[in-house]
Amino acid sequence: MKKAFCISIFCSAISLFAAEWASDYQSMSAFQKSNGRTGYVKPIATYVGTVLNGNWISSASVSRGLSFEGGLPFQIALIESGDRNYHSSSLGNIPTIFGGKAEGGLGGNEDLHGLSIFTLPYLQIGASFFYTRIALRGMYFPSVSELKGYNLLSFGIQHSFGHFFIEKLPPAFQNFDVSLFFGYNSAYIGYAPDKWKGQLDLDFGTTYTAVVFGYKPFKMMEVMLSLGYQTVSMEAGGSMDAYTKDGIYQGKINPDVDLDGRGGFRMGIELSFAFGDAYHPVVGYNVGANHSLNANVLYFKQDLNIGNSSAKKELNAEEKTGEVAAENKP
Repeated sequence: MKKAFCISIFCSAISLFAAEWASDYQSMSAFQKSNGRTGYVKPIATYVGTVLNGNWISSASVSRGLSFEGGLPFQIALIESGDRNYHSSSLGNIPTIFGGKAEGGLGGNEDLHGLSIFTLPYLQIGASFFYTRIALRGMYFPSVSELKGYNLLSFGIQHSFGHFFIEKLPPAFQNFDVSLFFGYNSAYIGYAPDKWKGQLDLDFGTTYTAVVFGYKPFKMMEVMLSLGYQTVSMEAGGSMDAYTKDGIYQGKINPDVDLDGRGGFRMGIELSFAFGDAYHPVVGYNVGANHSLNANVLYFKQDLNIGNSSAKKELNAEEKTGEVAAENKP
């Protein structure tokens, strides 16, 4: 009897300290400041920032004439091993929400651990005129199952400076251009585990400021280098009544985390193509807070040749003035 009792105690101890995935309650409670586990959910902000701050640029050049563009860009962030763990001053290195199993209910989320990439869908449209381009983004998903909604509203502005100096460059470098870009994203994601009442509300704000250099070795291709700085913030809200899968009440969670994701320097190397009059795909690779891929393969652009006539007239006038001056020389 005594032996059986000792064995049962030993088995209970093993199950208590065995590595395991976090439950829904343990994962969602990390969005509450009082639990002191903001590092557990910080990678969510970082990856949202990486995805939303990418794929803004389709060319370093913005023409004088009127043009319109639109498409469905894809920015694919690669989930890295460094974002699957974080350092806690009291517990040492422990898993984030993307991490693996751990003891004491501090493991990662089993579903998110299986992800190797992260992305968000959005539509983008834009218009440009007189060397300035405005881009707008948007997306809306209603509540479906555990996803309680996703919406995005963003804007970006770009101005090209190449027209100030291109004609002064040697002929071999006249296909070079440079522009300045700023973009802002505002996004919302709502979530609640199955059988829970209420929901988690996550609001994100991101910015990206960059200098973009472009060179066209061929008429149909442009090589771009962007150097910039990005920021991302995440604010949690809402209220949730937690229940087990069997319907047993676990308690109330009031998310209130307010944090900044990992931002800072960001560099992108991209190739922009022009096939025909409208198809304008862009592919590339970005490094910064983490690594990501540009897969802007469904993008279209149309130039209307409105406004370019003035530039041609000015150029012809300058050429005629130069010819007259040359004829009048003694």
